[in-house]
Amino acid sequence: MLKAREIEPLKGKPRLKVWLFGALSGVLLTLSQPPLDIPLVGLVALLPLLIALPRLSPGGSWLMGWLVGMPYFWVNQWWLGQMVTDPGNEWIIFAMFAFVATAQACFFGFAAMQARWLLTRQGYWPMLLVPLVWLGFEFAHEFYTPAPYPWLPLGLSLADFTLFAQTADIWGQYGLTFSCVFFALGLSVAVGLDGPAAKLTRRTELVFRRVLPGAALVLVLLGCVYGFVRIRQIEARETGDGPLIACVQGNLAQEVKVSNDPERLPKSWAEHMQLTEQGVQQGAELVCWAETMLFGGTTRDGLMRGSPELAAPYFPDNIPDQRLLNSGWYPGNLRARIYYDLKTPMLVGAITEIPQQERIHAWKDYERGGRVYNTALLYDAQGKPVASYDKRYLVPGGEYIPLENLELAGWAPVRDIVEGYSQGLQGYTSRVEPGLRTTTFRLPGKAERLKGRAWAFTTTICYEYAWPGCYIELHEKPERYPDFHINISNEGWFKESAELDQAVDFCRIRCIESRVPMVRATNTGITCTIDAAGRVRELFTVNGKDREVGGVMLARPDVLDEPQATMFVLLVNRGLGWLGMLLLAPVALAMVAGRIQERMRRKRVASAQAEAKPGTGS
Repeated sequence: MLKAREIEPLKGKPRLKVWLFGALSGVLLTLSQPPLDIPLVGLVALLPLLIALPRLSPGGSWLMGWLVGMPYFWVNQWWLGQMVTDPGNEWIIFAMFAFVATAQACFFGFAAMQARWLLTRQGYWPMLLVPLVWLGFEFAHEFYTPAPYPWLPLGLSLADFTLFAQTADIWGQYGLTFSCVFFALGLSVAVGLDGPAAKLTRRTELVFRRVLPGAALVLVLLGCVYGFVRIRQIEARETGDGPLIACVQGNLAQEVKVSNDPERLPKSWAEHMQLTEQGVQQGAELVCWAETMLFGGTTRDGLMRGSPELAAPYFPDNIPDQRLLNSGWYPGNLRARIYYDLKTPMLVGAITEIPQQERIHAWKDYERGGRVYNTALLYDAQGKPVASYDKRYLVPGGEYIPLENLELAGWAPVRDIVEGYSQGLQGYTSRVEPGLRTTTFRLPGKAERLKGRAWAFTTTICYEYAWPGCYIELHEKPERYPDFHINISNEGWFKESAELDQAVDFCRIRCIESRVPMVRATNTGITCTIDAAGRVRELFTVNGKDREVGGVMLARPDVLDEPQATMFVLLVNRGLGWLGMLLLAPVALAMVAGRIQERMRRKRVASAQAEAKPGTGS
C-alpha cells in the first residue's frame, strides 16, 4: 500500500490561509470561461488548489474542491437558471439549475479528494496520475451529472489559445483538459505551503523543483510549435471554392414557439421565406434554417405529421400541388415554394415522426406518447426530402426525461420530478427520442475541381456540439469524409447570455478535433463559420450585435483539399477519457484500504499504550 508522507496538521490562521489560497482556484476557473473568458487562465486555474490540497484533511479536500467548483458552475452557467419559460414557473427552472450546478461542483469535490491522496503519497510519482484523475471525473459528466451533461470542461478554456488548441486533433478536448491540469501540477511542485505557518516557499527537492515544471513548459511549447505548423498546413489546403450557404437567422422569440402563438408564427414564417428568397437571389447553393423552424413538423418523406394520408394527394409523382403555395400547412408550403420559386436545396430543422421500424422499445407508447425526432431534413432543388439526420444527443429535461424507464421499476417519483421541470419549462413534457442513424448528406457541387462530384457534409443539432463522441461517430467511418459540417441550433432560450459564447467555443474545438470546417446556422445567434483550425472566420452581425438579431448570412465554409480523418477521430477517440475514468475506482479502493489500515494501526498503538501503563500488567 502506498504510504502517506507525514504532514503536520494546521490550526488557526495558517489553516485559514490555506483555505483562502486554495479558494483562488474557484476565482481563476470562473475567469477562464465565458462570460469573462480571460485567455490562458485555464492553464493555471488549478494551481492554488493543487498547492493547498496536501495541507488539508481528506474531508477538507472534498469541501475545498466543492467550494472551488461552486463559483465556476454557478457563475458560468447562470444562463441555465434564467431560461425563457412558461410564465409562473421561473422558480422551477432556477431550482433545477441550482441542483445541476451544485451537483457538478460535487464532482470537483471528489476529484480534489483523490488528487489530495495522490499528492500526499511517499515517492511522489503517484502525483503524476492527478491529471488523469481530474479528467476521469470530468469525463463522467458524459454519463451522469446526474444526467448526461458534459458542460464546461476545463479544456474548453483553451479555445482561445489557438496554437496549443491544435493538439486537439491528436487527443481531443480530453487532452486539452489533461494539459491544463498537468501544467498547473508542474508549477505546483515548485512551491508549497510548508511548516506550521503554512508559508509559501520554494521546494528543495531537485527533481520536483525543476524536472516537472520543465516538463509542463515543454509540453506547452511543443504544443504551440505543433499548432503553428498545423495551421500553416491547413491554410495551404484551403481551396476557397466551398458552396455558398445562406444561413437564415429568423430571431424568433422562444416565447412564441413555446406558446405556439397563432398570430406571430405566421409572421415569422413570412419573414423566414423573405430571408430565404434574399439568400437565393444572391446565389446561395444551400439555404439553412435553424433547429425546429419548420413549424408543425413533418414526416421524413415530407408529409403531414400524424396524418400523412391527408397530405399524400397533394404530391402526385412527388410534385407539390400549386394550391400549397397559399397553404397554411407550413411543410407543404415550403416544398411548393422550393419547387416553383426557390429551386434551391434547403436544410431545415423540424420535428418529425418516428418511423414504425424505429419504434424499438416495447414499453413506450409511441402512438399516444407524443414521441418524436428532432431532425435536420434536406430538401433538394425540387422540394423533395432526400436525406435526414435525427438528433442523437438530447438535452436532459428539455427534450427527454432522464431515467424515464425507472417507472417500470417502481421509481416513478424520480421521473415525476424531471417531468415537472419539463412542464415548467415549456408547458408540456417533451419526449424527443434519440436518433439511430448517422448521415452524410450530399449537395450538388459547382467547384471545377470536383468534376461533377457532390459535396459531402454532416450535420448536428444544437447541444450535440458539446459531445466529442457525437462528432467522432459522424466522422470515423463515413462513406466519404465530409467537406464541411453544419450545426443548426435554436438557442433562443438563453437570450444574450454567455451560453452562446460557450456554444461557439465547443464548436471551435469540434472543428479542430475532426479538421472539418463548420457553418453554424442559428435562430437568434451566434451564426458564424469556423475553419478547420477552430477560428471564427465569418460572423453574422447587425449594427455590431451578434445575437438577438435577424437576417441572413451568406458564407462559404473553408473547405480543404482532400479532407481526411484525424488521429483523434480514428485512433484516440474517447480513450483518454476512459483511461481517466477507469483509474477512479482503483484510486478510491486504495484510499479506502489505506484508511482502514490507518485505523487498525491506531487501534494497535492505543492498545499497546494501554497495556504499557502502570498497573495494567499482570
